[in-house]
Amino acid sequence: MAAYFLSELFRNINGVIGENIARELQLSATELGFLTSLFFISIAGSQLFVGICLDRYGARRTISALLLVGAAGAFLFSFGTFTLMGAGRFLLGLGMAGCWTAAFKVNAQWWPENKLAFANGAIISCAGIGALCSTLPTQYILSFVTWQTLFQWLSGFTVCIAAYIYLVAPDHEDDLRSTPKSLLDEIKGYSVVFKSHVFIWIAPLSIVCQGVWLSYQGLWAGEWLRQVDQLSSAEAASFLLLLAVCVITGNFVLGAVTDRLGEKGYSRVNVSLVICFVYISAQIFISINMENISPYLWGLFGFCVSGSILTYALLSNALPTNVAGRAVSILNLFATLAGFCLQYGVGFILDLWQPVKIGAYPAVAHQAAITCIIAVQLIALMWAFYGTKVQRS
Repeated sequence: MAAYFLSELFRNINGVIGENIARELQLSATELGFLTSLFFISIAGSQLFVGICLDRYGARRTISALLLVGAAGAFLFSFGTFTLMGAGRFLLGLGMAGCWTAAFKVNAQWWPENKLAFANGAIISCAGIGALCSTLPTQYILSFVTWQTLFQWLSGFTVCIAAYIYLVAPDHEDDLRSTPKSLLDEIKGYSVVFKSHVFIWIAPLSIVCQGVWLSYQGLWAGEWLRQVDQLSSAEAASFLLLLAVCVITGNFVLGAVTDRLGEKGYSRVNVSLVICFVYISAQIFISINMENISPYLWGLFGFCVSGSILTYALLSNALPTNVAGRAVSILNLFATLAGFCLQYGVGFILDLWQPVKIGAYPAVAHQAAITCIIAVQLIALMWAFYGTKVQRS
């Protein structure tokens, strides 16, 4: 949870400091989106390696080593030039690449099957405090230190967390007695994941919905609040705080509700699909830009993101525990790759319009971008509904 806290903090912090970075470096929307999304492309590109390491060496050793890479990336990001910041953001992604995956893997190892959705939701909720800290607390800290200094502090804090995990976190008995296999055999374990019906039918929806969450909470929701809803930076940070709080409560509450409904005979898959439908509906109402209501809808957006995250519990339950790390990593690979594509893609769409000032775009540009994203999610939702009907027949 401590490692995942850091991942959430670094992933979302550009939603607050993005305006400062764009102004100081004279960046376009595409450049800002690309710089921020390097975090996701680094995570996506390393997931196969991370999944194998988690299954082979366990979470303690893997995560403590990766966090040191992340600490180096945070320090490099603080240098404040586009090239060094890009390299730092990439290393940050690499350092945080195993945090999400390790959290879900150790849950699959330590928790019973009927409590796994709740366990996953609880750890995301607790770690989501990192996303919360990237909003108003970050805005407050920036009132007396520069964002460069803040990143240097965060680099040192990351080193401390790495040492804490290495010295304190326990190894599971499966990790201690596992017999190392050849790299080829480890890679072949991914074929089990791809053959899973849960992955085939549900994963596309989970991947796209998570990609939207990652790209908007991490950057574009803040820009929407400032540029479409015409809020001040402090007001935008307040609504980003609301979004983070709702992600925390939504994962905790809906994870528990899903397990309770599952015990009563309801399909956990159907529960996940219904939550995803509400999640997409929230975006539709956001895109309409309803006066005085739109900013609050980001809270519903955050509360219902858990629908796509429940897929990890469904996939873990459907597969052997000895491939749990790889199962989570492959889904995380595609989800973070979607986050990269969407975070960069939104910036590309915005740049099709003339900016009203440096780094600011008209409301219609933001509405066009989110409309395209909504269409993709609806297609994935229909695919998942079709898949569940095929499975039942």
